[in-house]
Amino acid sequence: MKKEIHTSANLDRIVYDIISAMSLKEKSLIANMDEKSLPYLQYAFDVYISKNAGDDAEMGGAIMRRVWQVLQATHRIRLVKGGPDG
Repeated sequence: MKKEIHTSANLDRIVYDIISAMSLKEKSLIANMDEKSLPYLQYAFDVYISKNAGDDAEMGGAIMRRVWQVLQATHRIRLVKGGPDG
């Protein structure tokens, strides 16, 4: 079952499992990180992968990047214009 993780559908399932376990604050913090800061998250994702999928040096990075991309689209803080004053 550990090799099954390499499919796109399984990668997406892992990403959404990780995101669903995060607090709103964690999601927002990751969503608003710039791409240069992503290596700081690498250790956490490597630990997750080693526990759930065995040793795969590239998988932690792929999951980390995919989590960040999803959160960029869904949880990024944006300035909302409009309303009575603007």
